[in-house]
Amino acid sequence: MKVVFLDFDGVLNSYGFLKQQPHRMDRLDPAAVARLNRILARSGAKVVISSSWRVHHSLEELRRRLGEVGFAGEVIGETPDISWEEYGDPFRGRAVEIQSWLERQREPPESFVVLDDLYLEELAQFLVKTEFEAGLGDEHVEAALAILGET
Repeated sequence: MKVVFLDFDGVLNSYGFLKQQPHRMDRLDPAAVARLNRILARSGAKVVISSSWRVHHSLEELRRRLGEVGFAGEVIGETPDISWEEYGDPFRGRAVEIQSWLERQREPPESFVVLDDLYLEELAQFLVKTEFEAGLGDEHVEAALAILGET
């Protein structure tokens, strides 16, 4: 199995997208979701939500919201919520949450990629870093597929 660890803010939405309707900060960009769908369709990967949205929304709610904007993949779970204050750094906390999810699996994924706008040093070789200003772009699709072993 291949896995995509998915952040929302700065990946599936962006400053450019959100400023179109600034009163709604919890929206997902259908164009970014379509790019995610391309990654999933070509690689056969499944999604694990690593976004902080998972703390305030149930997995079912996140699946529903993704579906509303055209998500065509499968969400198989979410990373554990490990307080980043424990590590003194939100960047480190996100990486620890992903590593914790990986360690809990009976069988490790064949490959995985992290889509995030945070720089996660411990996971740099698996990271496709987006920027909050633009979100998930076409260039990120190819980078993610390369990490997943799809050339």
